[in-house]
Order: sequence, then structure tokens, then C-alpha cells
Amino acid sequence: MQRFLFLFISVIFFGLMGKLVHAQSDSLDVGYLPKPDTILTEQPDSLLISRSDTLFQFDGDTLVDVVLDSLFTVNDTLIKDSLQKRVAVKPVLPQIVVDSNRVDYFVQHFDSLYLGAIYTVDTSQIESVDFDLLTKGIHNYATLSNTGLAHQSHLLDIPFYNGFDMKAHVFQKYIMRDGQIRQLMPHQPYTRINYTMGSKKEQHLNLSFSRALAPRLYAGLEFFLVNAPGPYTRSKSDNNGVYLSGRYSTKNERYAISAYYLYNKLQMQENGGLVADSIFENNIEDDRRIISVNLMNANNVLKHSGFGIEQYVNLSRPLKGGIDFTGQKQRISIGRITHRMVYARNQMLYTDESPQVAFYQRFGPPIDTVGTHDSIFQDSFRNSLQWSTLGYQKHTEEIPFYLYGGIEHQFIKHQLYPGFDTLIRDENRNSYSQYKPYAGIRIGLFRSSYLDGRLEYIRGDYAEGDLKLDARWRQYLGTTGRNIGSLHFELSIINQSPSWLYQRLHSNYFNWDNSFDKSRYVSFTGSYELKGFSAGANLNVLDRHVYLNYQALPEQATVTINVLHLFTAIKLKLGKFDIAGSLNYQKSDRDSLLALPDFSGRMKFTFTQSLFNSAATILPGFSISYNTPYYANAYMPALRSFYLQNEKKIGGYPYLDVFLGLKVKRTNLYIKYTNLYALMGEYNYYTTPGYPQRDPFFYFGLSWRFYQ
Repeated sequence: MQRFLFLFISVIFFGLMGKLVHAQSDSLDVGYLPKPDTILTEQPDSLLISRSDTLFQFDGDTLVDVVLDSLFTVNDTLIKDSLQKRVAVKPVLPQIVVDSNRVDYFVQHFDSLYLGAIYTVDTSQIESVDFDLLTKGIHNYATLSNTGLAHQSHLLDIPFYNGFDMKAHVFQKYIMRDGQIRQLMPHQPYTRINYTMGSKKEQHLNLSFSRALAPRLYAGLEFFLVNAPGPYTRSKSDNNGVYLSGRYSTKNERYAISAYYLYNKLQMQENGGLVADSIFENNIEDDRRIISVNLMNANNVLKHSGFGIEQYVNLSRPLKGGIDFTGQKQRISIGRITHRMVYARNQMLYTDESPQVAFYQRFGPPIDTVGTHDSIFQDSFRNSLQWSTLGYQKHTEEIPFYLYGGIEHQFIKHQLYPGFDTLIRDENRNSYSQYKPYAGIRIGLFRSSYLDGRLEYIRGDYAEGDLKLDARWRQYLGTTGRNIGSLHFELSIINQSPSWLYQRLHSNYFNWDNSFDKSRYVSFTGSYELKGFSAGANLNVLDRHVYLNYQALPEQATVTINVLHLFTAIKLKLGKFDIAGSLNYQKSDRDSLLALPDFSGRMKFTFTQSLFNSAATILPGFSISYNTPYYANAYMPALRSFYLQNEKKIGGYPYLDVFLGLKVKRTNLYIKYTNLYALMGEYNYYTTPGYPQRDPFFYFGLSWRFYQ
């Protein structure tokens, strides 16, 4: 109740503030409008009927930012006189029809805005039927018996720890972090609510809100809630997250600043899986809550919070007339300086009032036989200073040249529960300071070939010498505007220290002190893309890979692991039909050290039909996901990690969901029936050993957008 009250007050507050200043703000802030082929979106409510490659933006009587391409009908004398007197020229504008309901956004950094990495909020019916974050993409995940719990991708994922691992990787889809903050850019005040209700009082709620509080001053809020009691005993998830964001720029855009605050709290009951799989597989008990589970008093709680500030200043003075009428800049830009500050806090707690149950016995006796209270506390404070060649221009195509470099300092405080952290009493050994110099470059040649490179290097108390090198080459078969597709080649080299979890841990059940060598990873990818279709191959080489073995203990491989990954992704619209998904084939030469399904895929098919003279639209469709049988990783809740097992193969089951959507104006309604294939009487739908997926359920939901 308190969460909903906070949500309601926040919306009312921002709404009233916006009403007070709305009369002073611009009626339409066009800002940056990307080309349609650069937008990752489904069908918007209305399309741009016509637009030029040039955009106009006026502020009062002063021409602020004009990019012209032989569009004015006034004579040269009038233009020159107007510039000298700084009187606005009244041009004959091309016909530009803008969808005022469309909401664009960039992710976190101002660099994304100026480099043209702009996306559009997906308001389609196709997007609204996917209420679980694990089903919104095109790939499969291994997860537990309920939404909002631990998960692991079916595809090989090699993260770069950035010097010190601060992520709870098995919950990453349900935790908002600083690199995921969406800076919404609505043309008018915007609010969107998504609500889904399932069986056993399951609820999902998402809220997005953004508006201009004053000219060039924007505020936004996004809220996420998952409350799912779960079909099995002790499988409840109660997750919520919120972030507040704001940004401001001066009138000439020489200086801009953005800030955010975020908070996540995940509360999960842990049941350790079923005691006997046969009860489920033979459907002996219809009431899933009666089936015995391994843990009856275990819980995981994660809190991730923080705030950040980003600001930049252009070193060159702004042009009095913006950009001249030939489209050429009057002065060479000497770049901009960007400062970023980020504070993050992680708190992780695992508790169990029954630490001596049989589930833990194979992993060793507990230190505290009365109760488990394993806590981890992490603080991180980062400051970075960067120079780049960016200036006042917002790019709508691939930038021909971009150079940047900077240095980041990070201070980390890492503390385990002091009752078990007995080997280290010196607090300084739990505090780390590190520096990360980094640099990158992008070069465009002939509007058809683009090269990117980035290098990061870690110096300091922890992970000294860690390194990451990325190189990319995109070759259009033609030009960026007219081509028959593009070729992509990527090379990634990572040399890094293993995560702190593998090096040193002291808890009630697991205790180790390791001195593993640095792991080395090399990945090479080649692919071809053409209008919603991509296909390619990826080769990964893992040297000195660290993993959790069959006893859930960290171990470093003494052999090199090679993984071949063939993939294809589709996002096509064929008349009234839409198809989206991916197919993947992976093969490891060391299956005993790395558990991956040979084949996995996920596809969604929909059909769109207008009704009642286009007053409404229906969207029937279905989605199906599948993976071949393999020894999927088991889950250890006390470590919040997956580990190897070779006792049970799972997979070979088609997960089939069917849905029907109805759109009336700005409201999307839908009904969804999940796991339809289970009606055939096959009870082998696992993605993690011991954790059956949910039985067939109905879900009802709506997505409602409103403005002003």
C-alpha cells in the first residue's frame, strides 16, 4: 500500500508542477528526431508522413539552430541583413508532420544524444503482451518456478567486471542500474501505465512519466513492481524499483547537466527446488503448494541504490547564428569536457532459520547451527573526466569522426558479515582504490565503412592490470542511406581478475580463500544485417575460465575452452503479419566445464487486423521457445549463483504462449494463456533442475498512455 501511495503522490506532484510551468514552455520541442531506420521500435501510432533530413528549432524571435539545404525562398541579401541585425528570418518550411504522441529517449549519457543513439518507446500491441522482463527480448533464460527470481541466459555471456564485480548477475534483469537510465524526450507531458494480473494474486506494474517543468528542464520517473506469490511453496517474489531523473541545458547548449536517483529492492523466498521431482513429473499432486520443497525458511534480499550526476561544457563558444546557411560550421570545434559522478550501494542478505536441513549437507556443515545470516555490503564511488570531439551538432547518421579519452577513479568498500570474516581485521584490506584510463575512436570512410575501437585498463589496489579491448568494423554494401545490407565484424579481448565471489568468501556454508590467475577471453564475431534480418557466427576462446564446480566451489580451468555460436535474428513485418525472434546453435569442446544447450530459439508470430472502421485493432498471436536437452546448471540460493551438475538433463520441451490483444485509441488490452503445451499431459517443463516452470495460467493486462 505504501508503494502505491508513493507512486500516486509522485504522479500528482509532477503533474501539478508541469501544469504551473506548461504555459511558459515551448508548445513543441522537436529537439532531435532520428531517421526511421535508426529507431528500434514497432509500429507507432502515426508515422512521419513527410520529413526532410534537416530539422528546425526556433526559440522566440531568435534563430537558434537551423540546418538548411536549399529550403529558403528568400534572397541572399535578406539573409545577410537578417544575420547582421540578428532578426529572425521567416522561412518557408518544408512539410513536416510530427507524431506528437511519440516519445524518444536516449540511455543515460549525453554522448548518446549527440551521437544519434536515439530510440523510441515501444507502444505497440506486440510489446504490451510481454509482462515478464525475461520474455521481452528474443532470447531464452533458465530461471526458477516463478517470475522475478534468479535467471541465467542460455547464451554464453562473458561480462567485464570493470575492476571489481558489483553486479548480482543472476538478478540483473530485475535490477535497474546507472547504465540503464532512460532519459525520455516527450513532445508533450507523457505518462504510461502497464498493469498485469495473473493467478494467485500475481501483479506486475510499470509506470513511466516525463515532462518539461520549464524550458529545457525535464523530469522523469519510472517505477517497476513485481509481486508474485508463486505456484509452489516458498517461491514468492516481491521486487520493486524506481528511478527519478532530470536534465537541464542552457539556451545555447554550451552546458548541460543531468542527475538521477535509483532504488531497487528484491525480496525472494528460496525453496531449494522440489524434494522429489517424480511427484511433479507424474502429476501425483495437482495442488503445487502441497509438494514438498527443500527449504522452508530461506530468504534472499537484495538492495541496490545510488545516484549520479553528469555534466558537460563545450570548449568552443557557440556560434551567434548557429550554423550558416550552407550547412558548414563557421568555427572548428575543440570538443567538450564531460564529468560524471556515480555512487552505488549493494546490500545482499541470505537468511535461513533452519541451517541444518538436508539440502546443505552435501556442501558441508554450517558454522552457525542456530541460524544463517550471511550479509554482504558494498559501496562504490566513481568519478570520471573525459574529453571528446563532440560539440554542438547532434548527428542523425553515423558520425564520420569521433575521438574521446578520459580517466575514472573508483573507490570501493567491500564488507562481509563480520561474524565470519575472521581472517581479516584490517579494514583497509576491504577498501580498494583503482584508476581506469580509457580511450576510443570512431572513423568513417566514404559513408560506407566505419571503424570503432575502445581500450580500458585498470590500475590500483584490486584487479591491477585488467584490460578490455574492443574493435568493430561495419561495412555497408553501398552507403549508409542506400545499401543491400551491411557486414559487421567485432573483436573483444578481456584480461581480468576473477570476481570477488570466486576469490574470497566467508559465510555460514561456504568458506574459501583463493589466488586464481587472471582469466583471458577472446571473442570474434562476423555477421550480416539487412532490414530486420541478421545472421552470423561467433567464436569464443576462454582461457583460465573460473566457474562453480559440481560441489558449488570455485575452480579455475586448466585447459582452454572453445565455443562456437551460430545465430540468426529476425524482426520482420510482412503485411499484417509480424515475426520476431532468434535461433542459436552453440557448441563447446568442454561440455563438462561449460553447460550450454546446443540449440535454443524463441519466436513470436502476430497478426494485426483493424475493426470498426479502424476504431479498434485486434492482435492474435503466439510465441514459442525451445532448447535441446542438456545438463543445465543447478542453483545455489546461499551463493545466489548457478553451478555445474551432471545428474539430470532438462530441455526438449516447447513453451507455447497464445495471446489476444485489443487496442482502442491509446489503450492496449490483452489476455494471455501461458504454457499451453502442458495441456498435452507432459510434465517435464524445467529450465533449472528441481524447479518446474509454471503450469498453464491466464493473465490479463492493460497498457494505458495519456498526455497533458
